[in-house]
Amino acid sequence: MKLTHSKSLLALGLLAASLLPAAAAPDADQLLRQMSAKLAAARSFTFEANRVIDPALVKGLNLPENAHLVLTVLRPNKIATESTSNGEVRHFYADGQNLSLVDVTKNLYATVPMHTSIDGLVAELDQKYGFTPALAELALSDIYQDIRGKAQSVAYLGEGTDSGGSACHRLALPGKIMDAELWVGVSDQLPKRLITTLKNRPGKPQIKLDFSNWNLAAKTTDNNFAFVPSKGAVKVPMIATAEMEAAQKTNNVTQN
Repeated sequence: MKLTHSKSLLALGLLAASLLPAAAAPDADQLLRQMSAKLAAARSFTFEANRVIDPALVKGLNLPENAHLVLTVLRPNKIATESTSNGEVRHFYADGQNLSLVDVTKNLYATVPMHTSIDGLVAELDQKYGFTPALAELALSDIYQDIRGKAQSVAYLGEGTDSGGSACHRLALPGKIMDAELWVGVSDQLPKRLITTLKNRPGKPQIKLDFSNWNLAAKTTDNNFAFVPSKGAVKVPMIATAEMEAAQKTNNVTQN
């Protein structure tokens, strides 16, 4: 059958397209660097996150634990978080001088001196008390270095659409104990979703975070990070990891 002129052009166009090289995937490492640089450049910012924790990771829980988190940052040394989950509200304040953990529901709080930057705060809490404030890693001065120190590699997985309808780059960040998948906004280079999988645990339980309401020019003051105990609040000690381990050893010796 003789091809018409229009069909000939179409066939030639399809042939030419098939001969073109496939589009190269975006550089995953560069995307991670861009995200880190954008957050590091923000002196004062806020954002929110919805977190879902697999019940296998929470003792006595049969259903996923859902929490809503709000984080406020004023560089170099102020950070505050609010966590609401199952009707319970907890606050965390660090103003460069003191650190306070507050259980609003039970009206309890603990305060310890903490003269350091946000970077120093995260490191000291992890070393001395065995925890870090929720999402505080996103307030570090070099997020890229922190992530690459934990991930064995970084690879591009393709694009996805977050719950808000935004196009995102999906980055794979495999680690020794856990694997992570980070979603970064195509248009704004900000974190949109983080899925962490504990690959060595039965069932490979996950922690999922969806980020929203980023404001990299938030108007914050020192009052956002100042903790004043409410009426009737009870102060409780903040016990270091070493103290808990020593108490456990003493208890074991006593029982034996």
